[in-house]
Amino acid sequence: MLMETKQSSTVIHLYNQEQKLTVLKKNFIDFLNEDQYYNALSIIMDDNERNEHIPYTNFTDEMMIYTFIHKPSHLHVEYDKKENTKKEYIRDLYQFYTHLHKESSFIKQDVQHYNDASLLKSIQPRHMKRYQQWLKNEVPLRNGKVGYGRATLARKVVVLKSFFKWLYEVDYIERKLHTAFLSSEVHKEDRPDRYLSYEEVKQLIDYYAYHPLHHALLTLLATTGLRIQEVATAAWRDIYYDSRQGAFYLKVKGKRNEVRHALIKQIVMDRLQTLRQRKGLSPLLDPSDDTPLFTTNRGNSYHFSDLSKYVTKIIKQTQFPFLQYKQGNVTPHWFRHYFAQEAHKQGAPLLFIQQTLAHKKVETTEIYLKEMMKKENDAAQYLRDDQY
Repeated sequence: MLMETKQSSTVIHLYNQEQKLTVLKKNFIDFLNEDQYYNALSIIMDDNERNEHIPYTNFTDEMMIYTFIHKPSHLHVEYDKKENTKKEYIRDLYQFYTHLHKESSFIKQDVQHYNDASLLKSIQPRHMKRYQQWLKNEVPLRNGKVGYGRATLARKVVVLKSFFKWLYEVDYIERKLHTAFLSSEVHKEDRPDRYLSYEEVKQLIDYYAYHPLHHALLTLLATTGLRIQEVATAAWRDIYYDSRQGAFYLKVKGKRNEVRHALIKQIVMDRLQTLRQRKGLSPLLDPSDDTPLFTTNRGNSYHFSDLSKYVTKIIKQTQFPFLQYKQGNVTPHWFRHYFAQEAHKQGAPLLFIQQTLAHKKVETTEIYLKEMMKKENDAAQYLRDDQY
C-alpha cells in the first residue's frame, strides 16, 4: 500500500451500515479530507474490542492517520477539533507520510525487522530525527527558500509528537517515537519583532482611502486587535449597538470557541457601512443579515487563510520604504501586536489588553510588548544630555 505521489490511491477496508465489508479505493489526501468514514472505522474498533483484541487490530497506517485526525475528543462536538485544526493536521501528517514512503527503501535497509505492512511500525527514533532535520534544512518551500522557520517547525513537531504519542498509547507501535524529536520550541528572544508604529499604520490605512474594502479592513484590524480568523468568519448580523455603553460591538468566536465582543469605533463603523453601500448591501444593522462582514467580488466569504494572504499582498503593494526594514512580510497578525503596543502607549492596563486580545495567559501579552517595554525601561533616559 505504498503512496509515493499525490495521485496514488490507498485501499481501505470499511464496514457499511449492513455490516458488510467494503473496499474503498481513493486518493489518500482526498480520503483524509472527508470525515464520513469515521463511523465505519469505529464499527471495526468495536468489533475488535468485542472479540477481546486491541481496537486497532488490522488497521493500516492510513487508517490510523485518518482516525487520529477525525476521532472525537470531547463529548460535546462544539469542543472538538475545528475544521481549520484538522486541515493543519492533514497537511502535516500527509507531508510526513509522503516523505516516509520516499524514504522507504532506505528505511528497509536500515532496520533489522522491517514490517512490509506498516512503515509506522518499522521506523525507529533515528528516522524521526532524520525527518526533523529534513524539515529544518532540506524541504523546498514555495518562496524559493529551503527549510521551515522556527515557528512553523515547532508547530509541525507538536502535531507529529501528539500523533506518535497516541500511536504508542493505543498499542499500535511499540516504541516511544514521540520522545525522539529534538526540542523545537521557539524561545522568546528568537521571536520576530512585529512592530508597527502609529505613523506606519496610518500610512497604510490612508493609502487605501479610495478603496472601501481595504480601507475598512485595515482600520478594523488596527483598532480591534481581532484575529484574521475572527474577521473572516464574522457576519453583518454580528454587529450590534449597545445603548448602555453607547458604542457598537462585533460579536466573534475566537479560539476554543470563546465568545467575545470587540468594540467597533465609529470611524470603523462608518467605513464598514460605506463598503456595504458600495457592494449594494444595506448599511443598516440587521440581526438577521448573515452576509459576511467582508466578501469577495462574488459576494462569498473569505477563507481566513485567503483573507490573510490578501491583506499581506495589499500591504506589500504599497511599497512603503519602511516595509524593507521589517522582519518578513507584514501580515494581519502584526496588527494584533500593533493594537497591544498602541493601547499600552495610550495607557491601557496590561490586564485590559490581555482580555481584549483574548490571551489565556498574561505572559503572551507581555511578549507583544516586550521590546517596547525594554525601551521604556532603558536606564539611559535618566542621564542628562547636557552632562556630555
